[in-house]
Amino acid sequence: MLIRARRWFNPYPDTPGSLRLGFVAAYTGVIGALVVYSNFLAPCAGPLAAVHEWALIGLLALLLFIERFELGRDVQPAPRRLAVSLLLARIVLVQGIVMLDCTQLGVLLYAVVPFAAFFVLGAAVSRLIGLAYWILVALRTEFAGGAGLQMNLDWLTVVVIFTLLLIFVHVIAVHIDRDQRSRQQMHQLLDQLAESHRQLQDYAGRVAELAAAAERNRLARDIHDSLGHYLTAISIQLEKAQAYRGRNPAEADRAIRDAQETARAALQDVRQSVSTLRDAGDRFSLRQSLAGLVGRMAGGPLEITWRIEGDETDYAGPVLTVLYRVAQEGLTNAQKHAQARHAALDVQLGETEARLRLHDDGIGFDPAGLFERAAAEHQGYGLLGLQERLEMVRGQMHINSDRRTGTEITVTVPKHLTQVTAT
Repeated sequence: MLIRARRWFNPYPDTPGSLRLGFVAAYTGVIGALVVYSNFLAPCAGPLAAVHEWALIGLLALLLFIERFELGRDVQPAPRRLAVSLLLARIVLVQGIVMLDCTQLGVLLYAVVPFAAFFVLGAAVSRLIGLAYWILVALRTEFAGGAGLQMNLDWLTVVVIFTLLLIFVHVIAVHIDRDQRSRQQMHQLLDQLAESHRQLQDYAGRVAELAAAAERNRLARDIHDSLGHYLTAISIQLEKAQAYRGRNPAEADRAIRDAQETARAALQDVRQSVSTLRDAGDRFSLRQSLAGLVGRMAGGPLEITWRIEGDETDYAGPVLTVLYRVAQEGLTNAQKHAQARHAALDVQLGETEARLRLHDDGIGFDPAGLFERAAAEHQGYGLLGLQERLEMVRGQMHINSDRRTGTEITVTVPKHLTQVTAT
């Protein structure tokens, strides 16, 4: 029964107003019980003496009901206009109890009013109301006199007790206010945390989509840059074998063997790419990869001279891979599209950046709007792939092409990925 009554009186024990409701209910209940009991021991004379204690109990019940009505709600506090109206109702009820009290102990309930005013009108107004009640109590106890007062406490004791209660109630109000503010901040932080969690979930979904798109683009680049190069080389070698089949069978057989070797190299490259997806594997060597690239293209119509200078040990793997793909794509285009007879590849690995220069003597092309045309026509995947790779490592590519002098590709790439993120 007691538990049910407590749950009815304070149905939301975890809300900001719960602590305030508990304190004011305990204070009103203790002081009210003391007033009723004192009046029972020293009843007032008069025609209403029989219902005197019941009137006090009724006013105390209304006072507790006001506290329950205002504070026994969910998280949302009472509107300001309603709170001020309830504060005025408290003043009337407390004054009624004091007027019915015959022992002068009812003045101790005056402390309930500045306590409630603290949360409605602020600390400064609460102190002013408390001071006004203190003056009222001091004057009332000094001039009241009478047997009722002499039977309980003298006026000085009442003033001292009321003063201590005012201080005590004010201190409790300050601590409860701090607790309420802390709870509100905690709820705000929890709401912000929930919103951040929701945003992180949204971002995680977007990141997954972007990662899938990036992986598709990477696979498209690898297929074009790697398999496209090998298939081009195999096609040229088979065309050579067909051309020399009647005139020079030995040269035709050699071209077929070269095509077979290129096919094996393509298969090995595919296996290496799959292995790279599973594990980081061995460190990529730009020097060895360029040597293998030039070696596989040897014997074709394109004569290649190349050199590489500098130490690649401290270069980031993605940077070296981009340089290799640029050389691979440039040489493949020179052999397949530019009808070039000679290409010169020069790679300089400096202290802070790498520079690659590739020049061929082919027929050239118009570089203006090259990437835009390739994207619009859904062609030129090699150049678009190179552009995407270079953007990932903050590299730069310049293409100069002329039908008389051929094509020159110049690429610069930072040495470290830390330089990439810092810029």
